[in-house]
Amino acid sequence: MTDQAKPKGLFFGLTTVDICNGLHAHPGPNEKVRADWQEVYAGGPAANGAVAYAALGNRSYLCSGVGSHAIGQFARKDLAEHQVVLLDHAGDPRKPPVISSIMINTSTGDRCVVYTNTTSGEPLRGLHAAVLLEDVSVLLFDGFFSDQAVDLAGMARERKITTVLDGGSWKDGITGLLPFIDYAICSEDFLPPGCTSPREVLIFLADHTIHHAAVSRGGRPLLVSENGSFGSIEVPPVTAVDTLGAGDILHGAFCHFIGFTPFSGSLSRSAVIASESCRYRGTRQWIRYLPPAGSNARKE
Repeated sequence: MTDQAKPKGLFFGLTTVDICNGLHAHPGPNEKVRADWQEVYAGGPAANGAVAYAALGNRSYLCSGVGSHAIGQFARKDLAEHQVVLLDHAGDPRKPPVISSIMINTSTGDRCVVYTNTTSGEPLRGLHAAVLLEDVSVLLFDGFFSDQAVDLAGMARERKITTVLDGGSWKDGITGLLPFIDYAICSEDFLPPGCTSPREVLIFLADHTIHHAAVSRGGRPLLVSENGSFGSIEVPPVTAVDTLGAGDILHGAFCHFIGFTPFSGSLSRSAVIASESCRYRGTRQWIRYLPPAGSNARKE
């Protein structure tokens, strides 16, 4: 398959710079600890999803804000190395992007995150929806830049482009986006007003015209709603080294599989990849261990 014939995905949302430190245990008060390893990546739900989508053999485009600040160059380099085309529409390119300092407990795979919030609330600039959507097969939103996302989603619906919501947490403005979403995959932290449980979230999404939705719960089964029926999908058990970005990888893989596999099947195959990613440190190492083309690739 030529590059031009490969499916094209657009990922609209946040890009961060993630400084990741692997430690045997999180430090206590006033304790100085040497990391076992340290790596720097582009992070954020849209960016990590775009990397996963590219790793599975697709044309992957990321519409986000990185800017010209020196720190942003770490994200640019990482995205380029992983075949993601960055469409940089930073609201104020002089400002640094969101920076996250992440400590990963290598004994358990758990992590803690400290981040700045310098640019995530600023609208992107210079967007031209018709240009962004040209030849796009699937469009993912992560809930950031919601006003602009609504406009883009509306045009995507007119063009019959598949739309996916990565519901990491509830954000102001998401309500306006929901009528234009075909598939929603949310974390347990995604709690719309009045919702206190995953089942209530799935009912809420169905009431807002999203009839294919799921809630991920780490290593526990995904809870699924499909055309009014509720169910669950198992997540393969693994010994986790690092769970960072697993949810984002789930979304990126889903955007790949939904192009040729029914909803539940896409979720199940995506859960395998996301679970496997937890066996490796950071958010990129898992790509080296993808199975040969064919088992997870698009069927010709």
